[in-house]
Amino acid sequence: MSPKETVVLANLDVRNALFSVNGLSAPPPDDPLPAVTAASGPTWVHQALLRLAHVQVDSIAAVERAHHHVLFTRNPRYRRSHLKKALEVDRTAFENWSHNAVVLPVESYPYWKHYFRRFRRGEAHPGYARYFAQVTPAMRSRVLRAIRERGPLTPREVVSKRVEWTDPYFSRPSLAKMTMEYLWRIGTLAVTRRNGQEKVYDLAERVVPEEHFRRTVSRPQLIHWACVEGLKRLIAATPSEISRFFHAISVREATAWCERKRGKTVQAVAMTCADARVVRGLYGLTEVVDRLGAFSDPPARLRVLNSFDPLVHDRGTRRTSKIFGFEQSMEIWVPPKKRKYGYYVLPIVEGQSFTGRVDVKLERSAGSLRVLGLWWERGVAGSANERRVELHEELEKLAAFVGAESVEGL
Repeated sequence: MSPKETVVLANLDVRNALFSVNGLSAPPPDDPLPAVTAASGPTWVHQALLRLAHVQVDSIAAVERAHHHVLFTRNPRYRRSHLKKALEVDRTAFENWSHNAVVLPVESYPYWKHYFRRFRRGEAHPGYARYFAQVTPAMRSRVLRAIRERGPLTPREVVSKRVEWTDPYFSRPSLAKMTMEYLWRIGTLAVTRRNGQEKVYDLAERVVPEEHFRRTVSRPQLIHWACVEGLKRLIAATPSEISRFFHAISVREATAWCERKRGKTVQAVAMTCADARVVRGLYGLTEVVDRLGAFSDPPARLRVLNSFDPLVHDRGTRRTSKIFGFEQSMEIWVPPKKRKYGYYVLPIVEGQSFTGRVDVKLERSAGSLRVLGLWWERGVAGSANERRVELHEELEKLAAFVGAESVEGL
């Protein structure tokens, strides 16, 4: 079919492709994304990050922090120390911001220099302008001088007052902490290691490998990279969805790029949704669209994903609902009495479909992973013993990973 024609992509083909590019099923021959060949360890982490593009870092530990759970879901041999070594020793990954705090492969660092500049100008995440308003040039100079002279530091090691403005959901930070956070967000500092969850900052040039720290890319190169890499993982997407994937380019830039490449390396496509509706106004890479049927079915076994898993965390676009017919909801900030499900609800997948969700909590003092609620999707035989046994077995694996001895409440 000509690249200029609008191709209607079958729903199940798109689902199969998304499971594959997200590292949840086997890749096809001539896979467009980097191969994951290592069995485990920091090398596997680096390869997984190259395939996924980024993994969200989240501090909520109701069960396990999102980045660890996402990686464990893809490799039962994964251990927290593997990511720590990739970040702090091998330097094959780095922490910064996209839509939220993320871990990225170090190869992305040159492209992130554009984010650093946009944040400095107040264009990236403009809502933070008020938060960082109290960071003064004098405090920036003081922090940088301390780190240059004393080496890597935590905010606690630089004496400063507490800031006057506070977020209602978080404790009031010190001015030193806010300043280090700002300098990290503009690329002057980098996280060299963590003591527990506490960041230790150093000058970026002393953390990021020189070949990536020195390399620069132009704005057109960034736009091309963000669109190509985004579409490889989104399969079919609107310019808005492409823009949101990295939060690195505007919708206008994504639209212009797609139209410029249309009929060449990009095709206009439509997609059949889970409810049989056809959505249009999408784009796909020709090399992916032409062999979409090469992606095989994902494993049929039941799996429990993290709420921030890249397969479901669609950041306001409702892609999960359109493609899978599953309404993924985050109710962490919803008052308890208004929650439909629970605080930290994990999606359940079987094969190509989302079949339910389970609310779980790690009770550290009791050494157990407790099920607080279980909801099966309409049409799923949730009472079937076989399905509940399989869910229990999956939760036992997760319990072992997070250090719990048993699963209770199921």
